[in-house]
Amino acid sequence: MRVSIIGAGAMALAAASYLKLKDVSSLVYVRSEKKLAAWSTKPVRVTGVMESSFYVPMAKTMKEAVNYSDTVIICTRAGDYEDVINELLPCLRKGQCILFLNGCWGAVKTYRLLKEDAKYLTIAETAGSPFVASLSEDFLTLEMKGIRTEIGYSALGTSKDPGELLHTIAPRVSRISSPVSTSLSQAMPIVNAASAFFNISRIENGEDFELFGPSFTSRAADYMEHCDKERLAVGKALGLELYSLLETVNSQRSEKKATLYEAFKNNALYDGLKGPVSLSDRSLSEDLPCGLGSLLDLADMMHVPAPYITAMVDTASLYMGKPYEPFLTVQDPVSYTHLRAHETLMNL
Repeated sequence: MRVSIIGAGAMALAAASYLKLKDVSSLVYVRSEKKLAAWSTKPVRVTGVMESSFYVPMAKTMKEAVNYSDTVIICTRAGDYEDVINELLPCLRKGQCILFLNGCWGAVKTYRLLKEDAKYLTIAETAGSPFVASLSEDFLTLEMKGIRTEIGYSALGTSKDPGELLHTIAPRVSRISSPVSTSLSQAMPIVNAASAFFNISRIENGEDFELFGPSFTSRAADYMEHCDKERLAVGKALGLELYSLLETVNSQRSEKKATLYEAFKNNALYDGLKGPVSLSDRSLSEDLPCGLGSLLDLADMMHVPAPYITAMVDTASLYMGKPYEPFLTVQDPVSYTHLRAHETLMNL
């Protein structure tokens, strides 16, 4: 089993370090000259729930990385997926698997670009990130804050199922019906986008604050729960049963809480988590359009009322001075007839 990892952030490094621990050979595609320089001479120290150090195995070109592996893991921001896929396309060969380690509509974006060629590959994505990690400013210390024990994933195509690879990360792995299921299973974009927007003036002023510290209120948590109920309603309209945001957060702790506010407060996993430092942070540049925006698009398509999500997307877009543009359209392979046609084609 050989894996190439596209991306050089905390998630990519977490995947590389953990796969090395499991004796899975990997190669990380690194474009940043600063990271190349740092990792060429010094090992990365891993702390937290996993203690180790390793030299990052690096590829300097996309072609080198893709030629190395049978599974290509993409660990970039969702907003960069199209650029990554376009760079990836000329290097792919028949029978490879593309795996988005944090779904967020990566499969849908891949279908847009691959079209008929998709049937020669397996396109897969996970429902959320397997790792909670952060990378130091000098790129030499990776804090591994958590590793999930259960991973849900979707995969279309029969060339190479990523289930075996995912089993090296988590003891419990389940295959979900479709990419829409995996992408809609992610509730954290609601938390990230709402937390950032409710603190947006603090972010602009460069204030140092904790997302779930004193500034986190029960009203903020209530708003998130309303958005999450709308996400669940969209899922139900598409024939999907999804876990609630509260169930997701409670699954990460031994003591279950009755409300989302209680679940986030005094939670060791989120304790000390700093708020964004700029308006370009992924909570606004990624989680808002890809997370909440996609929910708004699906709600419109399925005629599901979504006043809380609509208000958040519209107000944030107006505040940022960037009119919202639909993230998903009826031409995309979402969970009804169009997706079924793609699923049939991919599994021929």
